Amino acid sequence: MPDPVRHKQPTRGKQIRLPASKALSIAVESLRVRFGRSLITSGSIALACAFLSFVLSNHGILKSLLALDDPAVNFILQKKGIDLESGNPGLAAREIWLVTTSMVVCLVGVSNALLMSVTERIKEIGTMKCLGALDGFIVKLFLIEALLLGTFSSFVGASLGAVACLSVAAVEFGSIAVLKAPFGNLAANAAMTMAMGTVLSVLAAIYPSLIAARMQPVDAMRKEV
Repeated sequence: MPDPVRHKQPTRGKQIRLPASKALSIAVESLRVRFGRSLITSGSIALACAFLSFVLSNHGILKSLLALDDPAVNFILQKKGIDLESGNPGLAAREIWLVTTSMVVCLVGVSNALLMSVTERIKEIGTMKCLGALDGFIVKLFLIEALLLGTFSSFVGASLGAVACLSVAAVEFGSIAVLKAPFGNLAANAAMTMAMGTVLSVLAAIYPSLIAARMQPVDAMRKEV
């Protein structure tokens, strides 16, 4: 009869698989505690999305005004340097460049803010890993935080950009610009802007989340922040 002691397999410490709801609650609490920094990061995302939404909405409104073929409106459009015969105002290269630059700045800003958050939360991350949290949970935590931040900020920015564009068009062209505005197109542009802002925010969080996940628990607990 084999010796049960000799053939006994060594037991391993059990790692805890925390649910996504727990990661969500921790992410919300982190945003609440760091509200000031979160507000600054949200502002950079919102401004970039507002600019993109404004440019796209302006393009849609100008296109709808060109289709009206109203002499008074056409005169104002000509003063703005828009070719009436093309029927499509198009996006200027300068606008595309500015939009691209603003979105890249937004991406870098979010990544930098989350890297600073990782630095501040070294001991917190170390404690969670010592208690059995998996690397995947740490990554999930930061991605959810970026998702919440990006979704809210992008929504605010896209809405402000569309409203600002309508307001400017009303001042320049009168009430006809609002009455004939392509609201379906504006809503689609706002949704696309919101999606782009959210995706960029999540992409910006990938590198900081990997840094946090690869942190060794013992080293994290020893560091002084």
